[in-house]
Amino acid sequence: MAVSSVYSGDSQVGRIELIRKVRRLPLPGEVLVKKGDRVLPDTPVAKIALRPGIPWVIPAARLLGIEPSELGKCMLKNVGDRVKTQDIIARAEQGLYGRKEIGSPTDGVIEDVSSRSGRITIREEFGREEPPITFDVAFEIKCKPEELPNHMLRQVGQEVKKGQMIAKKGEAQAFFTKTAIAPVSGIISKICTETGKVTIARPFKEVVVNAYVQGTVSQIIENRGCIVDTTGVRLNGVFGLGRETYGELKMLCSSPDQVLEADMITEDCRDKIIVGGSFATNEALSRALDIGVKGVITGTVNYFNLTQSLGVKLGVGITGQEDIDITVILMEGFGHLSMRKEAFEILASLEGRMASINGATQIRAGAIRPEIIAPFEDFEDEPAKPVQFDPDLRVGMDVRIINEPYFGATGRICEIIREPVAIETEARVPVVKVALRDGNEVVVPRANVELL
Repeated sequence: MAVSSVYSGDSQVGRIELIRKVRRLPLPGEVLVKKGDRVLPDTPVAKIALRPGIPWVIPAARLLGIEPSELGKCMLKNVGDRVKTQDIIARAEQGLYGRKEIGSPTDGVIEDVSSRSGRITIREEFGREEPPITFDVAFEIKCKPEELPNHMLRQVGQEVKKGQMIAKKGEAQAFFTKTAIAPVSGIISKICTETGKVTIARPFKEVVVNAYVQGTVSQIIENRGCIVDTTGVRLNGVFGLGRETYGELKMLCSSPDQVLEADMITEDCRDKIIVGGSFATNEALSRALDIGVKGVITGTVNYFNLTQSLGVKLGVGITGQEDIDITVILMEGFGHLSMRKEAFEILASLEGRMASINGATQIRAGAIRPEIIAPFEDFEDEPAKPVQFDPDLRVGMDVRIINEPYFGATGRICEIIREPVAIETEARVPVVKVALRDGNEVVVPRANVELL
């Protein structure tokens, strides 16, 4: 095998590079591996046992009377800091009598400070499982136990926050209106019509982060996780859905313009990642899910087929957390297009190899695209350097646009515009002119294109 290359027949179709994956817990926990450890995709590398606290989202910029971009300068606490109820977490000075402060509404951990939305997210303190809390709601609102369900504002299985009204008897403006307030945060587990009592549980669960790829632990992130290095081939799609998974790659189409039909998917595809060509039919997606296929890689699908056949509702702006047992990656997007020849040939050269895939896609506030990683653990030559966003783009380079409104479109750079240009957000940024494959020319920020 030649240096840094994957060959199919006599043609070079892929680049073997060093791939580094950060595996990180959402909050401090226990790291289960050491530097130098060899790991498989399903090897647990970190875990945290926690009580799932409820997030409190505070419109801090509005409350402080500042622009969202100024929020960071007003913070007295940082992301990851633990705070107590009424601790001052942000302060804005607006003249001699204009000081405004925000106190924490709960005990918890500051999870996010957004300079885009101007919001602070505090997640309640995580800890060991605590016993359920039962209190007499019927007594508090002065009703008969059997009448309690008629006055409940929250039902069994729903989350409640400490201090939230969960039951009410009477009209909102009436003098004799009675209310019941949740003494703790948690999930309503029982409403008893015999005693008139409501039980709020705070369940315990374990969050485990796996290695995701086969490789070697190169760095430990204290109390959070690690970085896993692997040498292999990485491909990115345009759109995807579904969580991280892994399996053997299996080609079902012989050309990039062949349609993936349901009858191509047989029992021997179970637990594999199947690769189609141009388009996957609605029946093919349904069949893949029924058979137990771990992943589907194809050129395109119809949007409505995707949601109907898999029974999912796609999120706005970001995917990857859908509750389904399959991951789908579209190499070209929606519609009815052939898969790019280069991508198809790379996938064909990888048939039979184990691969890790992730359908997570984000097209706002920084692009995240679905990925396919095929490790080459036996590769002994020097790996190629990763190709990402290239600040030295040149005329004639083939690129893909990775942000709206041309997300997923491919073409060739036809002009490098030297002076920054004002875009829709009114920011002035370096841009390039791209001749798309459909014949149109568009001007996009340099950061929104990547080399093919």
